[in-house]
Amino acid sequence: MKVYAISDLHLSFKNKVVPGKWQEVEEYKPMNIFGEKWEKHYYRLYKNWLETVQAEDLVLLPGDISWASTGEELGPDLDFISHLPGKKIFVKGNHDYWWQGIGQLRTLFPEDSYLIQNDSISFGKIAIAGSRGWIVPNNIYFTERDEKIYKRELIRLQLSLDSLDKKAECRIAMLHYMPVNEEHQHNEIIDLLESYKIDICIYGHLHGEEAHANRLEGNFWGIDFHLVSADFLDFTPIRIL
Repeated sequence: MKVYAISDLHLSFKNKVVPGKWQEVEEYKPMNIFGEKWEKHYYRLYKNWLETVQAEDLVLLPGDISWASTGEELGPDLDFISHLPGKKIFVKGNHDYWWQGIGQLRTLFPEDSYLIQNDSISFGKIAIAGSRGWIVPNNIYFTERDEKIYKRELIRLQLSLDSLDKKAECRIAMLHYMPVNEEHQHNEIIDLLESYKIDICIYGHLHGEEAHANRLEGNFWGIDFHLVSADFLDFTPIRIL
């Protein structure tokens, strides 16, 4: 079993996608408005995923999966994802407006998919926790409103980390937001990751060359950090373990 990661799929299919009939695909929010790199990104994602991931592998998807607003609207995107190999583990992103009512949501997802919310999941000796996260203090855009959301996300993250299998040999944290500010300063999120002995932390949310250049990548505070936004990875799941 290998472990891969990729975030920010930003799917928005109007109808069920039939692989091979890509000319018939319709989107209600095409991502190419954000640049040529996003042109028909779903086709490259599908092709690269099938060439990379096997059925027994894990794929971690930390947020911004779909532009859907409701579970019903999510249908075509979820159908597309369900045909991709591997066991998929999700946490919520800031644009996942469909993520409401975790109990009901879990009934919509196929058996090979797992949604993390205030809990965690284990596969053998690997334990995975996570939360959306938020803009952190000392970020240039941090406001008083962000302070309240940030504190709430700290609680959610701690609940998830606290549920990790104590016997796990590898502990992975999934976050949607980068867990530090632009200067990569230590903060309360890093305190939590350290105190729960996290080995690997993945995150997404950052798009474009300027944001990618500011990523936290490599080993800091004893933790391996990876940016896994789909456009940064050229729409190919990256192996992290």
